[in-house]
Amino acid sequence: MTVFGLLLPAAVLALLIYVRICHQNIGRTTALFPWKQEFFDRRFQEILRAFLSGNNYAVNPLRSISGIRRRLDRNFEPFYRGFAYEGAGMGLGARASLFGPWKGKKFESYLQELDPGHIYQYFVGLGWWLHARYGFRTNAYKTWARKIDASYAPILFDGVGFKTGLFEYKQNPYCIDMFNVFNQHEQRVCYQGFGRSLWFQNRFEIGPVLAEIDRLPEPFRGDALSGAGLAVAYSMFDNLAVILNAYRLVPDGGKAAFAQGMAFGWETRRLQDREHWHAVLDRLTVPMQLKIEGWVEVVHQARKDVDAGQPESHYVRWIDRTRHLLQNQLMEGEN
Repeated sequence: MTVFGLLLPAAVLALLIYVRICHQNIGRTTALFPWKQEFFDRRFQEILRAFLSGNNYAVNPLRSISGIRRRLDRNFEPFYRGFAYEGAGMGLGARASLFGPWKGKKFESYLQELDPGHIYQYFVGLGWWLHARYGFRTNAYKTWARKIDASYAPILFDGVGFKTGLFEYKQNPYCIDMFNVFNQHEQRVCYQGFGRSLWFQNRFEIGPVLAEIDRLPEPFRGDALSGAGLAVAYSMFDNLAVILNAYRLVPDGGKAAFAQGMAFGWETRRLQDREHWHAVLDRLTVPMQLKIEGWVEVVHQARKDVDAGQPESHYVRWIDRTRHLLQNQLMEGEN
C-alpha cells in the first residue's frame, strides 16, 4: 500500500472524530434547562437551538460557506437568525483550527464570505469555541489574538464570560474568579459576557440580574451592567416595553453602563439586518424611533473618537467613550 493509501484512512478517521467532538447535541444541551410553557422558555429555547444549529451547520469542513449561509437564512426567521450566526462563529472557529498556523486568517476569511454583517457575533462564538477547547489556558487565547484583527479580538472574551455564566455559575459561583487569569481589558469583556448570561439565567427578570451584579467585584459591575443591557436590547428587540421597564429599574449610577449595552445591542441588530431593523422600528412611535437611532449614532460617534488609538484596547475604549457620551445625555435630561 502506498503512503497516500495509508494516510487517507487516517485523515478520514481524524475528520470524523473532529466532527463528532465539535458537533453539538441540541437535545442534550437544551435538556440542561427546566423548560416550562412560558414566554421566557419558548424564546430562550429557540435562541439556544438557533445557536447550536448554527455551530453544527458551520463546523463541517465539507460544507461550503455559501451552503451554510443558505441554511441559516432559510431555517431561521430574522429575529433568531443572529443567534444562529453567532453559533456559526463557534463552528467556524473550530473549523479554522484545522489550518494550524493559518487559523486566524482562515477564520476571518470565513466571516467575510459568510456575511460580515454579523461580525460581532462571530467573535463571541469564537470565544465559546476557545473556552470549550482550552478552558482558561491563557496561552491559547494569546495565540489566537495575535492571528486575528486586534480591534475585534477582545470580543471573544464576551463568549468566554457568557458560556461560563450560563453553564457553570449556578453550580459553582466561584467559577468567575477564573476571569482573573486574563488581563484587565480581557476581564472586563468577560464580565460583559457574564452580565449577558445573567439575563438568561434569571429568566428575563431584571431584578435578580441587578442583585447578582451588586455582588460582583466593584471594578467590573459596570461591564456586567453593560452586558445585561446588551442582552435585554438584543433579545427583546421586538418588545420595547420589556426593554424600557428593565432600564427604568436600573439604579441611576448604573444607567449609563446599561444604556451603553443597550446601544451596542441595537447597533448589532441594525448592522446584521437593515430590513428587519426598519421593520421593527417602524412599529414604534416617532419619538422612540429617534431616541433609539440617536443612541446608535452615539455608538458610531464614540467609535470614531477612539479609532486612532491602539487596536488592542480599541474595544474597551469604545465602550468607555460610548458610556461617557450617553452619561452626558442622561445628565442633560435625556432619560
